[in-house]
Amino acid sequence: MVLHIMVFLRYLGSYGNEACLQKISLVMGMSKGAINDCVIRVSQAVLKLQKKVIRWPDEEERKQIGSRIKQAHGSVNCVGLIDGTSFPLAFAPTLNLEDCFTWKGNYAIKSLFVYIG
Repeated sequence: MVLHIMVFLRYLGSYGNEACLQKISLVMGMSKGAINDCVIRVSQAVLKLQKKVIRWPDEEERKQIGSRIKQAHGSVNCVGLIDGTSFPLAFAPTLNLEDCFTWKGNYAIKSLFVYIG
């Protein structure tokens, strides 16, 4: 089971040509078919849990989440922060600059904001 999850995370974390089964199979030392089976099995397991673990917070939870995000980041009425839109940075950050280095060779922060309606 751990191997299945490792393969699945490698697949999800790959971009463009790196996400092809051939390249992942070489890195993981498995056949393309086995890689495909792992990705499908873990995807199906996650989807079975979807209704139990993925849900929209109720009004009170949204207020609590929004309050924490406002306090930490200054965003008003925001209930979630998820990787998404790329915001380019004018300069390399002084801390953890490797976390902000993009495949295009510049520095950016990715984010998607979800606001309370």
